[in-house]
Amino acid sequence: MPIFLKYALLYFLLPLIVGIICNFLLRALLYSITSKNYYFKHIEKALDHGFVEKDLSLREGLHIHYAEGPKNGIPLLLLPGQGSIWQDYGPVLLDLASTYHVVAVDCHGHGKSSWNKKDYRIQQIADDFAVFIKNVFDGPAVVAGHSSGGLITACLAARHPSLVRGIILEDPPFFTTEPGRKENTYVWVDTFKNIDAFLKQDEEKDYLCYYMPRSYWKRYFGKLWKVFTEKVIEQRKENPTVLPYIPWAGTQINRIWESLAHPYDLQLSVGFIDDSFFENFSHEETLKKIQCPSLFIKATTRYDKKQDLLLAALNEEDCKRVHDLLPANRVVHVRSGHDVHFEKPRVYSNNLIAFSEVLK
Repeated sequence: MPIFLKYALLYFLLPLIVGIICNFLLRALLYSITSKNYYFKHIEKALDHGFVEKDLSLREGLHIHYAEGPKNGIPLLLLPGQGSIWQDYGPVLLDLASTYHVVAVDCHGHGKSSWNKKDYRIQQIADDFAVFIKNVFDGPAVVAGHSSGGLITACLAARHPSLVRGIILEDPPFFTTEPGRKENTYVWVDTFKNIDAFLKQDEEKDYLCYYMPRSYWKRYFGKLWKVFTEKVIEQRKENPTVLPYIPWAGTQINRIWESLAHPYDLQLSVGFIDDSFFENFSHEETLKKIQCPSLFIKATTRYDKKQDLLLAALNEEDCKRVHDLLPANRVVHVRSGHDVHFEKPRVYSNNLIAFSEVLK
C-alpha cells in the first residue's frame, strides 16, 4: 500500500477509534455513577421511612423473616421469585406504602427464613402463607408474587379464597415449568442444569463461582465475560457475604450475578428439576379455582432461535391461556426483563396502585 494511503487511512480512522474509546469510557463512567449502591439504596430509604424487619414463627421448624411497612391501607403481601429475598422489592416499597400496608417476605429456603427441604412443596408453602396472613394482617390481603412467587400466589388464592382479596401475578412461569416445556426454557439451561451439575460435584463450594464460567450469557459477551467472571469470583472468594459489584458494568449486567448471590437453598431448585415442588399441583386446575380479581404483569417475550429456547417466563400463548382461565383478570404488557418490579419500578407500582381501585 502506498505510504500516502496509509496516512490517509490513519487520518480518517484515528478520530473514529478515539471516538469509540471515549464513548466507551464515558458510558463506563455513567454506569459507575448511576449504578452506585443500586441494590441497597432503596432498602436503606425504606427502613428510614418506617419499614421494620421482623420474624414470625408459624409452626415448629418454620419461621418467616419479613419487612413490614406502615399500616397505610389495604394489606399487601409481596412474594419474591426463586433466589430473591424481600429486599428485591426495595425500589417499589415506598411508592406502594402510599396505598398499601406492605409486607415483603423471605420465602421458604431464602434469606433469613427457615431452610427445610421437606417444606419445599408449593401447596405447603401456600398453606403456610395463609397462616402468615392470619397472623400479620387484620383481614384478607392482596397477594403479589413474582415468578415462582406468582405460582405460589395463585395456589394460595385457590386454596384459601377467604384470605385473598386480589392477586398480582408478575411474570410467573405458568405451564412452562411442566415436563416437556421446561427443558426448552432459559431458566432450565442457565439455572437448573447448572445447579444440578453443581450439586453433583464437590470441588467448588460456592455456586456463584461455579456458575460464572458456565453462564448462558457468556456467548453474548465474548472475552468480556471472562473479565466479569474473574472479578466476580475474586470478590466472592474475598468476602462471600458481600454482593459482587463491577461499577462500570451498569445495573442490568450486575443483576446477572447479584441475583444469584443472595442466601438461597439450592435444594428448592431441585424441586423444580424433579417436579417435587409441584406435587399434587395443576397449573390449569389452580387457575380455574381462583375467584378474586387479578392483574397479570407480562414482561417482554424473547427467544433464542438458534437453540429454540424461550428467554422468558412464559410466552404470549401461555399468557392468554392464564387470562382465559381467570374470572376477572387484566393483562398488562411491560417492555422489561423478567424482574419488572426492579427494572421498571414506577410502572409496577402504578399498576398495583391502580389495582387497589378495583378492590374498593
